[in-house]
Amino acid sequence: MFEFVFAALFGTFFLVIILIGIGSYVLTAYGLFTMANIRNIENAWVAWIPVAQLYILGRLIKTLDIAGYEIPQIELALPVIAVAGTIFSAVPVIGTLASIASVIVGLFALHKLYTIYRPDQATLYIILSIVLPFMGPVFIFLMRNDSLVYEEI
Repeated sequence: MFEFVFAALFGTFFLVIILIGIGSYVLTAYGLFTMANIRNIENAWVAWIPVAQLYILGRLIKTLDIAGYEIPQIELALPVIAVAGTIFSAVPVIGTLASIASVIVGLFALHKLYTIYRPDQATLYIILSIVLPFMGPVFIFLMRNDSLVYEEI
């Protein structure tokens, strides 16, 4: 009996996690797709491809400056950094550093997106996106029809 209850609880938990993941994917993809269409970015449909949607994020933010260093061609760098972080994650030290770098660059890019659309809430949004990761997709979805406040930051 205990095994059945444990299996049911685990299955329910797993189903909830899967549903949150699918919901997060759809909210992010639709939000980025809509923002890209409004800004007349070519190939906005790429927002629906999981890692490739980082290309659209890069096109939306245009540039990314971290501690005085501007990352060149951010629309290409974001997907490459994410893939590298995933590929190298199995390598002990390099993998850990690559994964941390991937997360940090992603958070900076997300903060830049928040800043160009909702500068007054950008800090709150990034903090909530770190503490409650499912909120990032919600914020992207909510900003999808907003006008740019800043073109270049």
